[in-house]
Amino acid sequence: MSSRFLASTVIAALLAPVPALAQGLPPTQIKVIASSDQSTLHKSLERPFWTERLPKASGGAIKVEFSGLLSSGLKGPEIVRLLRTGAIDFAHGVFASVGADDATFEGMDLAGLTTDIQTARRVSDAYKPVLDRGLTEKHGIKLLAMVPFTSQVFFCKPAIAGMTDLKGKKVRVFGRSLADFVTAMGGTTVTIPFGEVVPALQTGVADCAITGTASGNTAKWTEVTTYLYVLPVGWSVSFYAVNLARWNGLDPKVRAFLQQQIADFEDEIWKFTAEENKDGINCNVGRDPCKFGVKAGMKLVELSAGDQPALARVMREVVVPAWAKRCGAACAKEWNATVGKVVDISAPQ
Repeated sequence: MSSRFLASTVIAALLAPVPALAQGLPPTQIKVIASSDQSTLHKSLERPFWTERLPKASGGAIKVEFSGLLSSGLKGPEIVRLLRTGAIDFAHGVFASVGADDATFEGMDLAGLTTDIQTARRVSDAYKPVLDRGLTEKHGIKLLAMVPFTSQVFFCKPAIAGMTDLKGKKVRVFGRSLADFVTAMGGTTVTIPFGEVVPALQTGVADCAITGTASGNTAKWTEVTTYLYVLPVGWSVSFYAVNLARWNGLDPKVRAFLQQQIADFEDEIWKFTAEENKDGINCNVGRDPCKFGVKAGMKLVELSAGDQPALARVMREVVVPAWAKRCGAACAKEWNATVGKVVDISAPQ
């Protein structure tokens, strides 16, 4: 899907007439904590949706107090806890960063689980009812949408030609699942805050670091790395959610309106991210089209057919079993009945 078409779609949505559903909505004020202020998602879709499109579509009934994650002073891992206590109303969070609160969250985006965004969407749709119920019952939170960032890949300083070359490398990871994956390949994991990755790569504290194809470009990792190994070890799948008591306290018309608007927004993000992912790779290796980032001169290393057997083995023998042990038998059973059927993997119970 072209950038021009996506932009036209967003503009058309902003200019569309007020839908019938919006008629008669009571005045409603909501507070939203969004994704990182620096992300392309935030700038291109998220901020316009919450601050322009949603209020306009509601006929002015809904007013939004909007903050990005960074400007709100938050870091990310505390989002579920703050939603649970009612300290915040609506928020965006990344499943990998809140995995410490509930291992079920990890099952959405295990390292190496899906190597293309179409399968990632199928996994998301399959697992959504499980996560929705878990968030409601365990945390008092209503799940509204699940969306991806660009594929999480390897930015490496030393030469790398495939999975076997991860052996002996010091790799910056985030989350337990990525650590399981890198360790299984013979690498050494390093936990470094995102903002400190560039100097770590410069000084050799890390040989490689994992992040999204687009975010690595934005953060200028391209200036301190040479090889871009596009083995997707995740999509940094994230969510929009709301405190359940706050949600139940809204007028039923407002709830129905928000659900429809956010469902449409969810679809747009999946389409947009598919394009942004390709764009991020193009920018990193210096080829056109490069719309969102800055052209660099990295060497592209594709996921080869020869890597596929090793990837399947690590998933079945290490990553999925390690996660299932953390999550428990009941959790693994639900995963097998949903995600497992999509990717044809069975977690031990």
